[in-house]
Amino acid sequence: MLHFLALPVTEEISFVQPTLEQAEAIFNAVDNDRKHLGEFLDFIDTTKSIADEVAFLKMKITGEANGTDRLFLIYYQDQLAGSIDLHFIDQKNKKAEIGYWIYSGFANKGIVSASVRKICEIAFNDLHLNKLTLIADTENIASNKVAQKCGFTFVATDKEDVVRYGKFHDMNRYCLLKQDYVKNQ
Repeated sequence: MLHFLALPVTEEISFVQPTLEQAEAIFNAVDNDRKHLGEFLDFIDTTKSIADEVAFLKMKITGEANGTDRLFLIYYQDQLAGSIDLHFIDQKNKKAEIGYWIYSGFANKGIVSASVRKICEIAFNDLHLNKLTLIADTENIASNKVAQKCGFTFVATDKEDVVRYGKFHDMNRYCLLKQDYVKNQ
């Protein structure tokens, strides 16, 4: 791996602070795994070029400067495996939403669960948030399991909440409060 600012998650997993220089590698990961990622993530269809990835990174970097976003690339054994972020950070109400994607070649290795636990630690201990929300398509069994394994509480199913490929999808909403996170540590 090139020299990037990295935060260890486990021995094999690290969070890397994204830079614009990584846009091509991120785009290639998304582009090479469109079928897998596009099943549940609508941004895949709007990410058509490296320039689109650069624009996304600029938006997230600006969001971090404004205090509304926190994006990390997930590296597994020094290879780009996905990304995870806190978005809609609301410091007034002390809450945020978690989002992530994982390249299909790295699925089912516990990478996402470890990454969600780490982003919760950052949110609660460093950003002093009180509530995190994780939203998963009801058909995305893996993401629903991640939420449950990481201690999130099921709140509701939002019926016909997202339109993807012309079809409405139901979304499960989970939350984790800081007090529950602390109890489980």
